Amino acid sequence: MSDRALRAAASLAAIAGLVVASYLTWAHYAEASVLCVAGGGCERVQSSEYAEVAGVPVSVLGLAAYAAVLALIAWDAPWPRLAAAALALVGALFSVYLLVVQLFVIDAVCIWCLANDVVIAPALAVLTGLRLRSL
Repeated sequence: MSDRALRAAASLAAIAGLVVASYLTWAHYAEASVLCVAGGGCERVQSSEYAEVAGVPVSVLGLAAYAAVLALIAWDAPWPRLAAAALALVGALFSVYLLVVQLFVIDAVCIWCLANDVVIAPALAVLTGLRLRSL
């Protein structure tokens, strides 16, 4: 896969993450119910103590991280590539933590969080990591 294709795929993954994080951030601040397809797990997850870190909603952290990764992908120089890969890896590891918390602590799953935790964050980490090979 060419670097251009990896850059495009990583950008799409970051945009998908931005969309999910934006929706969850909007729902948080609008105090709106999150559209959830199965059993109301979204509300339970969103209202749990794990939905915030130091008073900041996790969705806001995701929004900032995805925006930063997207900006670093656009910059496209050696150190921004490394920074994007490192940030994406940290995001993927945090997503694993949040998935474990949903499954084993909260005992509920938010489909929006699951989309991020299982698809978007790992894809972004892999894609940005693959871009490092061309340095």
